[in-house]
Amino acid sequence: MDLSRVMVRSLLLGSTLALAAWSTAAGAHEYSVAQKRALAVEGKRAPGSPARAAAAVSARTADTFTVLHSFAGAPDDGSGSGAEVTLGPSGSLFGTTDYGGANTYGTLFEIDGNGTESILHSFGATGDGSTPDGAAFLDKSTLYGTTTYGGSSENGVIWKFGIYSNYSVLHNFTVDECNFARGKLVQDKKGNFYATCLFGGANEDGTVIEFTQKGKVTVLHNFTGDDGEFPEHGVVMDKDGNLYGVTAFGGASDDGAIYEIARDGTFTTLYSFTGGADGGFLYGGLAIDKDGNLYGSADDGGANGDGTVFEFSAAGTFSVLYNFTGGADGSFPEGDMLLMGKNLYSTTTEGGANSEGTVYQVSLKGKEKTLADFSDTNGNYYSAGLTPSGKTFYGTTEFGGASDNGTVFSLTKN
Repeated sequence: MDLSRVMVRSLLLGSTLALAAWSTAAGAHEYSVAQKRALAVEGKRAPGSPARAAAAVSARTADTFTVLHSFAGAPDDGSGSGAEVTLGPSGSLFGTTDYGGANTYGTLFEIDGNGTESILHSFGATGDGSTPDGAAFLDKSTLYGTTTYGGSSENGVIWKFGIYSNYSVLHNFTVDECNFARGKLVQDKKGNFYATCLFGGANEDGTVIEFTQKGKVTVLHNFTGDDGEFPEHGVVMDKDGNLYGVTAFGGASDDGAIYEIARDGTFTTLYSFTGGADGGFLYGGLAIDKDGNLYGSADDGGANGDGTVFEFSAAGTFSVLYNFTGGADGSFPEGDMLLMGKNLYSTTTEGGANSEGTVYQVSLKGKEKTLADFSDTNGNYYSAGLTPSGKTFYGTTEFGGASDNGTVFSLTKN
């Protein structure tokens, strides 16, 4: 295992990881500010926390799970990916790792159509960003992304990488704009990008930002806590240009919220989670359909305390589609939501055959199917979500694999 990622994050968070209570029974209102910040960064389960006993699992569907690459860690490879991969030309995949690389602060990598990995950039050099905890966005022949730290004020940067040129920093965040940018970027028809920052802003409760391809940043919203706190893993956009996202905490019960930023800049908290039957503590990003219905997951709460998959309709109606049991289906769903046809797809952090998480499918009618089980060998702990290509999904894991530094995998539905 590349221990640098554990050491670096522990230093950045101080003692908050040690303080955080990881029990699913605790309501969000019972957490201190330090504990909430740690949970918003790391998710529900910390490395080394006690795992549940493995679930009894009936025979899975014969889907094909393949480890495409096991990260080896610093200095020659990345470790601890916290983001989805991006499809490139000729079957290539682009992605980021939080740690590893020549400077131990993360990498931008490519896996070509033959399965060969190349490190395109190692983060953490002088004047560079560090710890890129978000997916790379490919626009024609240029990749764009953000980092959680580094840059001139240690609040992270916006970067670009020309596939046929080199790496450059477009913007150094100030704490008033952003701290700890993470998640997928969304691009509008004019080429502008939209992102979320877990912390920073006027109230230190996070922001939603817009930035141009030249790196000019506009803060669209500063969270206050009452309207949501710590926005997670990016936003989605409807056909009219309105943005939607979730927060880890905040809202009326401090258990997370769904929000909208209208095209004219108007901010609305659409729904506040209670931490009960509806779920609580939002970690993964949303999916949206053509009619404006939103789909996502809550990390805990629900009927069994193991999280939920939910729908928030365009008409404003909230409903739980599925309650995780913590058994063969998984628990603590933390991956970004993917909608394809009439099914939702994502990942859990625990549960499944090996108690190390699952890849799952939930139909819009609420029927769940476990597609794969994570393990020590194929990857485990956190998987940010899935990138589709035909019948095949691609993704990453933070830990597991040959060196316990995480993996890049594919899953083909047969």
